[in-house]
Amino acid sequence: MDFYAFVEGPLTWIAILVFLVGIVVKGIMYYNASKKTDKLIHKYFSWKWVFATYAKWLLPNNETFKKQPLYCLAVYLFHVCIILLPIFAYQHIVMWEMSRFGISWASLPAGLAKWMTLAVVIIGLALMVRRAIHPDLKLLSRPADYLLLVVTILPFLTGYLAAHATLGTTGFLAENMQLFHMLSGQLMLILIPFTKLSHSVLFFFSRGATAVEFGRRGYSM
Repeated sequence: MDFYAFVEGPLTWIAILVFLVGIVVKGIMYYNASKKTDKLIHKYFSWKWVFATYAKWLLPNNETFKKQPLYCLAVYLFHVCIILLPIFAYQHIVMWEMSRFGISWASLPAGLAKWMTLAVVIIGLALMVRRAIHPDLKLLSRPADYLLLVVTILPFLTGYLAAHATLGTTGFLAENMQLFHMLSGQLMLILIPFTKLSHSVLFFFSRGATAVEFGRRGYSM
């Protein structure tokens, strides 16, 4: 088995497995820790409060949006594209069709997927610049914060370059762009459970806990 075949096959499944197991374990640890330190949340837990806050914060319709509408819309679009593209990109669905699972589902239109990919890259770079020049964000930022943004952007940038042959058809980068795309995507999957990228899942735990606490005290969520 050559390196490309290893990356396309076993390494892809290893990355997916690390991501899934890591997120489940981290979620269980988060839940168990909350039972020890936040007993009131479990005592007064209500799905009504939890779903109310999800509805408010998963849509660009909250207090932060009213104060910074352009920023919130950009971040919202950034996250929506990051979630939808890996699942509904046509090339990814073809891989599932060709796998041992042989499953398939509807894909995003090619033109829409292209613009969503560019949106991730452009907004990601803008967020990086904002973090570097905004006084408060610059003070709080660490090299790892910039690195995680790079890790997030790379699968989409390399995917765009691989799909549209922007670099031509010859040369080291052009000939290996598909490989770089797979490696960068696998790196992102593996890092999610162990870095701040885990907020993509733990958000639901932390936001739910906040909703119960606010609801118990009669505050607006």
